[in-house]
Amino acid sequence: MARERKITFGHRLEYAGVRVAQGLICALPAGAARELGAGLGSLAYSLGIRKEVVLDHLRRVFVDDRSEAELDAIARESYRNFGRMTFEFGRFSRLDRREIGSSITLSGHEHLKAALDRGKGAILVAGHFGNWELASTMAAMGYPVTLLVGEQHNILVDRRMNALRARFGVEIVPVTGSLMGILRALRKNRIVAMLSDQDAGKDGIFVDFLGLPASTPYGPGRFAARTGAPVLPGLALRHGKDRHELIVCPPVEQPPDGASDEEAAHAYTQGYTSVFERYIREYPEQYFWMHRRWKTRPEPETG
Repeated sequence: MARERKITFGHRLEYAGVRVAQGLICALPAGAARELGAGLGSLAYSLGIRKEVVLDHLRRVFVDDRSEAELDAIARESYRNFGRMTFEFGRFSRLDRREIGSSITLSGHEHLKAALDRGKGAILVAGHFGNWELASTMAAMGYPVTLLVGEQHNILVDRRMNALRARFGVEIVPVTGSLMGILRALRKNRIVAMLSDQDAGKDGIFVDFLGLPASTPYGPGRFAARTGAPVLPGLALRHGKDRHELIVCPPVEQPPDGASDEEAAHAYTQGYTSVFERYIREYPEQYFWMHRRWKTRPEPETG
């Protein structure tokens, strides 16, 4: 049963601020809005907002490959990318099919087609990379996309964000109580798109991510093992300031026959996580380093 969420005065006040900010963003030309977002990202980095978290992550991953100055530059550009992405999302109400066609390309049509030809749907697993919200625009390209989304604390903001995503034609399924919605979408031979690259706590599956054990959601792997739907890793790669490439990668290799659901889920999870890793190492400035990705540690072995 979905939890009841109440709307408070604070929620209404916050929502009003969001709508005013969105109106101002939409009043700007696309390029100006994008660079204003990048500038605010730089400001956040200069003010030290989660700066040490980001630099600590980068030092762990690139300790032998990059100088401190290079890591600082990567971190700052990561903030600028997040600022651009936030303002681009704020302008979703202005984004139309013409602009989608001119600024967003989709690579990997053949992997989507092959998956849908099998008739079991597909699980498109994406990471917080580039402008990940652009996955919604795949529906405008003719693909039957069901988007699994997290819920915001403020139900009014939550509804607004989902309305922006849904205007391109995606079906929205909230992550809370999502089991039946996902299974229904796969039975209808739809593409279920979800983000799966953040810390999953003690309930996650530990896989290797950028050389460190990382707790990762087991959902995509479990759904694939249960339904036979292929797992397709995906990312939204930014090219320059105003062009994007939605990349759908080949399906993760299926686990061997006889693998348990737990073994299959682990194999799928490591498979798509390794794909994310390759892109992050090549384009580290486009990754969302502000999240405490390695917050949960494996239990120490005993005996």
